[in-house]
Amino acid sequence: MTDDTTTVPVPTLSEVVIKTGRFDLLKEWYSKALCTEPFFTRPRPPETSWTGAQQIAFYKLPGEYPFAQVFGIFEVDGTTAVPGADPGLHHFQLAHGSFDELFDRYDLLKYHGILPAHTWNHGVSTSFYYRDPDGNLAEMNCVNFATEAEFFGYFETEAYKKNVSGIEIDPDDYIGRYRSGTSRKDLVKITV
Repeated sequence: MTDDTTTVPVPTLSEVVIKTGRFDLLKEWYSKALCTEPFFTRPRPPETSWTGAQQIAFYKLPGEYPFAQVFGIFEVDGTTAVPGADPGLHHFQLAHGSFDELFDRYDLLKYHGILPAHTWNHGVSTSFYYRDPDGNLAEMNCVNFATEAEFFGYFETEAYKKNVSGIEIDPDDYIGRYRSGTSRKDLVKITV
């Protein structure tokens, strides 16, 4: 074996698992947030596995086999209710294929009383950040560009280099402007 890392392909992210002490509450929240039920659930087993997990839920996310994408919830006894400032998960991102998909999800979650904690036009993407009942940050996003070349090209612009975060947006105003005919190009434009 050589140290030639150029011949080894970059792996695809295929699973994100969060741990909780409030399994039922998180399972209910993510079933609403993802608009799907888990494809697999396990009740508390007689013995705890090596993972420390008790109840388990796995949700299938879009992805082509063998690169299946899975989101999981593990109930781990002794887990505190809210993540602390220790190292660990900062946030995870759930991508949407279009603004229509992202904005429809916003409408649905709002109907269920779930509102984003932060809403941003990052320049490269539009993102709505939701805090789940344990305080984990779930980013629902959609890229702002029609092509991959435009998406990666934006990282090289002065606008992005001067303002990586982008601008905070009012989701109802932003969505309303889009639905009333403002083009995606005009909607996502950030002036330097």
